[in-house]
Amino acid sequence: MGSTVCELSWIMFLLHDFGVLVHTPVPFLCDNQAALHIVANPVFHERTKHLEIDCHIVRDKFKAGLIAPAHVPSKEQLADIFTKSLAAPSFLTLVSKLGLVELPSNPRPTCGGADEVNHTSSCEHAATHICKMFSPAIT
Repeated sequence: MGSTVCELSWIMFLLHDFGVLVHTPVPFLCDNQAALHIVANPVFHERTKHLEIDCHIVRDKFKAGLIAPAHVPSKEQLADIFTKSLAAPSFLTLVSKLGLVELPSNPRPTCGGADEVNHTSSCEHAATHICKMFSPAIT
């Protein structure tokens, strides 16, 4: 969480330099309720001693109003598609939430534009295609 909050802080300063207004606090979704509890409650525990520096960084940004930590259930955590091995139903659900579309097989228009490329952008079709690419046993 600490590195993510530092990156978020850097991005916000960069956007500010570009003149982009960023509405704070920024929602900070986490599927670890214990981590959210530690951020919200500044009680020192011997078990969290190794987390002390990261906790201070996150807690300071929380108190400053930069982030708004919130819990997201693990089954809805979109980042899990990149970090965990998932069963086919969970994988397909998360892939459909990514908003992927199938690219045309011939991305270049033909001379004169007489033949248009067939654009199929069904999320379900894209998810099934991705599953077949990664593991034929999933489908």
